[in-house]
Amino acid sequence: MGINEVVHLYQQSTGKMTQGNTLHTAPIMGISRHRLSTDGRGVTTLVGLHGCPLNCLYCLNNNCHTPDGIWRTMTTQELYEAVKIDDIYFRSTGGGITFGGGEPALHSEYIEQFCKQYAHGWNITIESSLNAPLHHIKRLAQVANAYIIDIKTLDREIYRHYTGLEIDRAIENLQYLISRGDAGKIVVRTPLIPDFNTLADVEETTQVLQSMGIKHFAPLTYSTNIVKQPRKESLAGKTICNVLKRIRTIIANANNIEYTPTPCTHTTCATGNCPMCEKELAWLSQQIQQRDNVIL
Repeated sequence: MGINEVVHLYQQSTGKMTQGNTLHTAPIMGISRHRLSTDGRGVTTLVGLHGCPLNCLYCLNNNCHTPDGIWRTMTTQELYEAVKIDDIYFRSTGGGITFGGGEPALHSEYIEQFCKQYAHGWNITIESSLNAPLHHIKRLAQVANAYIIDIKTLDREIYRHYTGLEIDRAIENLQYLISRGDAGKIVVRTPLIPDFNTLADVEETTQVLQSMGIKHFAPLTYSTNIVKQPRKESLAGKTICNVLKRIRTIIANANNIEYTPTPCTHTTCATGNCPMCEKELAWLSQQIQQRDNVIL
């Protein structure tokens, strides 16, 4: 799917009119809960938005380019209903919602409306290549608390070869955010991409970005020969489960709520959201809602 098809899909899925009011909807690729400091601060829920102007050769979410990559089309209210279950996790850890994709900037109006309507007290992070029209970036800047920017490289030829687009727009948008005083909110991913750039290229990119005012970087190496392995759900899930139990215990103690975590007997608790964990979260959230003075 090319950029024209993506834009058309975006226009079809957002800004629909209902009874004289704009009903904001967006195509969602998926929602991933309980991401611990991997896509932003604290406990985070990653919302993957469909569509991307780039065609990266080693795209990690290539379903963002195909119609069958859409899991659901959701209104802002439907998204809120899906993510609000983790409200006390968000507010107690400084976490919240990370909008990724795909390219979330294509859905800036949807994100803006969601944040203004529902995301009070949540940290909002935008994962973006910044290769989108400036008016989208300006809109997101009104609601974003943090950015994870995937620059790839500052080498024009490598960027064009790898993504299929020119880099100018991404750099201009980055400069806009810096001019707003948002450099401290930005983490730039500086990947080493086998067969495309070198460690020297990564170091040069980092130095140039530092000269522009960027202070935070996340170096990584792309895997170009991905072999799917059996998911080790038990270990990862148990680790997350134990962290969430600790968070619930801290919240309960701070609010003088009597709470003793129930030992989890599930062996495939993939993301710490087994039935017992969910039941305890719902119960604690209800207790918190009934209190006038809440400590999170």
